[in-house]
Amino acid sequence: MDSPWKAEMCRILHTPGHEETRDLLDEFLLEHETEIARVLRRAQSIARLVCRDRETVFSYFGQALMQMIQNRWRAKNAANGTSQVFNYSHNLPAILEKETRYWIREDRSRGLLDGTVGVPGDGTRDRRGSLVEKSRQLFEIEHQYVPSDFELVGFHNDRMLATRKDAARQGVLITKDALRPVTAVSLNDPDVAVDARLSTIDEPDVGAPERARKLADVIERCEQIDIEQKLTRHRRLRRSPVCAANVARAYFARHHEGIFPTRRELVETLGIIEPAARRELTTQLERVLGVSREVFADFLYES
Repeated sequence: MDSPWKAEMCRILHTPGHEETRDLLDEFLLEHETEIARVLRRAQSIARLVCRDRETVFSYFGQALMQMIQNRWRAKNAANGTSQVFNYSHNLPAILEKETRYWIREDRSRGLLDGTVGVPGDGTRDRRGSLVEKSRQLFEIEHQYVPSDFELVGFHNDRMLATRKDAARQGVLITKDALRPVTAVSLNDPDVAVDARLSTIDEPDVGAPERARKLADVIERCEQIDIEQKLTRHRRLRRSPVCAANVARAYFARHHEGIFPTRRELVETLGIIEPAARRELTTQLERVLGVSREVFADFLYES
C-alpha cells in the first residue's frame, strides 16, 4: 500500500455501492488534482496531443481510470474486492499515464481527433517529418541552396538507406506526396480544396476512335460468318439461331469502361433459354474472340 494512489484505489474497489464508489472517485480526483495534472501533462506531451482545453486530456484519463477499475483491477469473482493484477501492481500513476496514452492513440488511429493529429499513423508521420526536416537542413548546408521536392526526396532516401539497416521496413522512405501537409478530412464534408485526391483529371482517350473502328470491323466479320452459316445450314432450326454478330455486340457493349460480361451475363442479355442455344452461344463466343484477336493483333503490337 506504499505505492501512490493504491490505498485510495483499494478502498474504491472494496466499496460495494455504485453511489458510494462514485463519491470516492470524486474525492480521489479532487484530492490528487495536482498529481493527476502532472500525469496528464506528461501523457499529452508524449502522445503529442495538441489541445488547448484541459477537459480533453482529462476525459482520456477518466476513460483509462474506469477501464482499469472495471476490467483489470476489480475482482472477477466478487462484486467488490481487488484482482491479482491490482495486488501486484506498483506505481499506479505510471500505469494510468500509459493507459491514457493508449486511448488517445486508439482515437487517433480511428481519425476521431481534429487537426493534423487526427490523421491515422500520426506518430509515424511526425517522426518521418523530423527526419525529412533534418535532411533538408543537411542538403542546404552541403549544397548552399534550398532543394526542390525532387532533390529532397532523393537526398533523404539516399541518407536513410545509408544510415538505416532496413529503411523500407522502418517506414522512413518518402515520395513527393509525403511532402504535402497532412490534414484530417471530415467524412461528412469532403472538399477538393482540402484534399486534392478528391479531384480527377480526365485525359482524352487517344485510342478510342481506332478501337471503335476495329470493333465495327469485328461485328462486320461476325455478320459475314452468320450469313455463311445460314447458307451452309442443311436443315431449318426450330429455334432462333444465336448470331455471332449479336454476341459480339453484347460482349463489347461496355468495352469503353473496361467491362466484359461473363457467359452467364451473355445468356441473360440475349434471352437464351434452350440448352442447345446455350451450347451454340459458347461456340459463337469463341468465334467472336478469335475474330477480335485477329483484328486487334496489329493494334496490340503497336501499343
